[in-house]
This record gives sequence, C-alpha cells and structure tokens, in this order.
Amino acid sequence: MDNEGMRESHPRSWSNADWRQARTNTSRADLAEDGLVSGTFDEQRSFGAARAAPVSLGHATLCETRGPHEVWAHTAGRDLAITQLTPEPCRGHLLRASLGDMGFDAGAFDGDLRVRGIMARKAFSLVSVMEQEGVLNQWGHRIEEGDIIAIPPGGELDGRFQGHVAYAVVTAPWGLVMQRAEAFEWLADPCFWTEPAVYSPPPEARAACKRVLQGCSSLLRAMGAGIPASTVAFLRNELLDGLLTALSEVKGEGARRQGALNAARIVRGAEDFLESGGARQAVQIEDICQALNISRRTLYRAFHDLLDVSPKAYLRLKNMSAARARLLDAGRHPTTVTQVALDQGFWELGRFSGAYRAMFGESPSETLRGAQGAVQGDSLRR
Repeated sequence: MDNEGMRESHPRSWSNADWRQARTNTSRADLAEDGLVSGTFDEQRSFGAARAAPVSLGHATLCETRGPHEVWAHTAGRDLAITQLTPEPCRGHLLRASLGDMGFDAGAFDGDLRVRGIMARKAFSLVSVMEQEGVLNQWGHRIEEGDIIAIPPGGELDGRFQGHVAYAVVTAPWGLVMQRAEAFEWLADPCFWTEPAVYSPPPEARAACKRVLQGCSSLLRAMGAGIPASTVAFLRNELLDGLLTALSEVKGEGARRQGALNAARIVRGAEDFLESGGARQAVQIEDICQALNISRRTLYRAFHDLLDVSPKAYLRLKNMSAARARLLDAGRHPTTVTQVALDQGFWELGRFSGAYRAMFGESPSETLRGAQGAVQGDSLRR
C-alpha cells in the first residue's frame, strides 16, 4: 500500500481548539452566508415520537430513551427484533443526525440483549463498538472494543450485547462508500463489501477512529441551534473517512465473516422456524429439532453457548420482549394490555403482569400509558 497516499487520507486527531474552530461555522453570521438547514435538539422520553417527525438535511435530535427497544428497533429504516435476556430495566440514550443521504447515530445502553434484524435495506451500515463491558458477539464471533461491523444493504445485525455498550453507526449509500473508498486501494474492490463481516483494526487505528467518532458526536451535541451546509459536508467526510481508514489497516486474518460458527447458525435456524410457525407457544422442542435435523442435546448446547438460556426459556423471553415492543408502539397503533398478552401466548394475565414488571421494572399498563402520553405530548408541541 502507498504510505504517502494513506498519510493524506488518515483522519487527524482533533484537539479542543479544532472543535471550537469547527463550531464557529454555526455562528449566526455564518449561518446566513452558508445557508442553514435548521435543526433543534429535543429531549424526549419516547423514541416513537422522534421517529414520526421528518428529519431534514443537517437536523440532529438528541433522544433520552427508556430502553433499547426505542434506541435500536426501528430507527432510520431498521427492522430489529430485540429480546431482553435478563431481568432489570435497560436504560439507554441516542444521538441521531441526518447528513444528507448519510446517517450517524451515537448511543449507549446497559442490558443483556439478543438483537437480530435488518440494519438498512438500501444503504451500508458501519457499526463501531466504542465501549464494551461484558459479552458481545456477532454471528457467534466475539466482539471487542474498537471492532467494526460492516453490513451491506439488506444485511442483518445478529448477535448478543451484554453489559454496558457504547456504539456509533454510520449509514451511507453504495455510491458514496465506493467513492470515498477509492483512496484506500483494496477497500475500493466491490467484493470487499458484498457480505457482512466483523473487522478488528490494530490498536492505533482503533484509537484514531474512536477519536473521530467521539469528536463528531461532541460537535453535533454542541451545536444545538443547527448545522450549516459547510459543517454537514465536513462531518460526512470525517465520519466515513475515519471508519474507512481503520478498515484499511485490517490484515486478512482480522476479518470474521457471517455464519462461520455452528451455534449461531442453529439459533438463527430455530428463530426462523419459530417465526414461520405461527403460534409460537404451541411449538415443541422436538418440532425444532426435527426441522433443523439436530438432536435435542445439540439444540440446547447451541442456545447455552450463544445466549446462556435454554430454548424454552428463550422462547418465553422473546414473547415477553415482543409484548413490550408492541406496548411501546401503542401510541401509533392503539391496543390493550389484554390483547397484547393474548397475542403473545400469555393466557394468565395476572402472571403476565407480574413477570413483565420483574423483567422491565414497570407494569404493562405503565408502559402503555407512557407510550400513549408521549405521542399525545408530541402532537400538542406541534
């Protein structure tokens, strides 16, 4: 690789003075000259309310959320199913910014979650693990702090996030990724981007990438009043180049492709069978084993190795988390606690309410009222 070319493309380390200088682009005098695309920061309890509002070029929204369902599940075209694996409330926060045809998320949460689903149907997603405490895996591969998960359009995030996790996500269209990748030689090969993978850059590259992502996040939070066009262009280039520079430093053995480990394939297959089976509560373990052509022992070992729960316990947790997701969405799609419980196979409503409170730290009716109230409050603000 041409070291001289790499030197020009490598993101610089930003000092406080650098960020202060960049922030001066947002002064009122400059906004008139550069052309401000207005944006404001909204402190919101319900991520559903933020999702309903259109996001214009250069608009940044700071959302303080109640849990990971609101952080991850359906932002920016995502379609993620999240199953909480351990009982206690999961708290999180999320900064979201739209930078033209590119998106940037920076957030964190605490919990133990199984996450699977589409990140973006028509764009690339580059996920950087900024901080990590506990067990993280993707497709069964262990994830370390500083790793980058590259997911092509329509590709799935598929793993477990345990403990405290801080992350950043850059979402960009194919043309923009390939355009910026031309400066990094082998990253310009389209074959590099054809399938999901986890990449482990060397320590210096991890640290440089983290500084860029944290710096851009701090700059977005500091602006508050809006983002001028010149700063949107700066952020787009800085974010994408920071991640691509780190990826360019990965050696061949630093890439871990999707679906290499048997336990992850078995759990995925079991989930697919459950989703296609209609009434999931009626499915027996023997049905799953027969569908996957594996023994009961193999099925149990895969679930314990990947998620530390049995298949039957996971099915119950999955249904409980699906009920919570439905209640959190009740502001847009009205429902009742009874209907949600029955739809997820919980026939004894008293036991459902007690188990729900133990799992999420509030009753189902409290979740429902909170979701309905958040949407009503958002309507009044408009």
